[in-house]
Amino acid sequence: MTIDYSGTPNALPGIEQDTQAAINMAKSMGIPEGNIRKYRNQQLTLSGMSGAIHRFTNTIQNGDKVFLYYSGHGGQRMGTGGKCTESLVTNDFQHLDDATLKDALEALAAKASQVVMFNDSCFSGGAATKDASRETKGLVPKVYQGDGYTCGQAVNKDVSFRKLGVVARKNPPQTFYLAASADNEVANAGPTGSLATNAWVACLGGNQADKDGNGIVDGRELVMCSQAFIGQQRVRQTIAFEGNDGLPVSFLGGDAASPTPVTNPAGTLESLRKAADTAIKVGLKIHTPTLKINRDNLDFSVTTQQRGYLYLLHVASDGTFYVLFPNRLDANNLIESGTHSFPRQQWAIQAQGPNAGTGYLMAYLSETPKNLDKVLDTRAVFAEGEANSSTTRKLGVVATTGRFGASTVETIREVK
Repeated sequence: MTIDYSGTPNALPGIEQDTQAAINMAKSMGIPEGNIRKYRNQQLTLSGMSGAIHRFTNTIQNGDKVFLYYSGHGGQRMGTGGKCTESLVTNDFQHLDDATLKDALEALAAKASQVVMFNDSCFSGGAATKDASRETKGLVPKVYQGDGYTCGQAVNKDVSFRKLGVVARKNPPQTFYLAASADNEVANAGPTGSLATNAWVACLGGNQADKDGNGIVDGRELVMCSQAFIGQQRVRQTIAFEGNDGLPVSFLGGDAASPTPVTNPAGTLESLRKAADTAIKVGLKIHTPTLKINRDNLDFSVTTQQRGYLYLLHVASDGTFYVLFPNRLDANNLIESGTHSFPRQQWAIQAQGPNAGTGYLMAYLSETPKNLDKVLDTRAVFAEGEANSSTTRKLGVVATTGRFGASTVETIREVK
């Protein structure tokens, strides 16, 4: 949702660029272009914006992933009981207040497996807005004060600021809310696009944000990278967030023709685990955590509290990704609640080195079947893939769609 307020004294520059940037961000998250809905300007009157959010909530299916983006003015007005309320300012200069949007996000969170919202507006008011002209050097602050009302100070502990973040705090495993500026600052728009949006799209689309080398940009890495980007512009604007900052936000490797190596494939499993639904309990116990190469077989068990489709994701000591189960010898992975021993009679896993090292294993339980093995090479018994950004993206996009539970990532030592 993007609004430039063209033809009014409150016009914002660069919002058309924000629109394309948001589409690029959605693609980096693995969202198919056909699933993207774009609303601009006249479509976003108060009734239009409310209707778009309502239709979106009704359209998504249980377990879908949701990404919302807004670029436009934020505002403040007097709310119930004389308290300050924040809002998104619509194209007709009405206010979609924070409580209404909070209710909409909660409705989305009740259906979706993951909700990510990027809000490139500001609600600071007061002294921060008055100082904006000196601080932003030609940029335009994205806060609307046409009603002549501010809360009197930028941060006021006696009023309910950032209600939108309440949703993220209530559902931390599945939600991540990113704001373009802190409460006592303004967000800025410029001719080449809004400052925070430019930072986000640069960080989501490149390798510079992936500090741990696992091929995935999580919320924490995105905040750090985008803040560094803004710092280079010498503008006082601080990215703020609520929710699960370990949530995978972007999967690198969109250009499959030139995948980059993943130096921390074990971290890929850990990042996927952080997107799991904590209500779906999965336990993993390695009975033989140290294996002698070319002699010992892996022995472990998985415990679940509900029926579901089980996948065993493995990173070998050489860094190769594997789906150990289901496999070509044992394809029925629908399991009941309880404890299950692996490997099964049809197959075994022997430590094969050739060098001493450490491997990793994670149990993944989905409410619905997944094609995790189909994104890898399935010619051998176990589906496998190289430790590169293309493999990570394919695994990540499929694995984080829908509700799932995941065990801790357990280590397996191979010794000579």
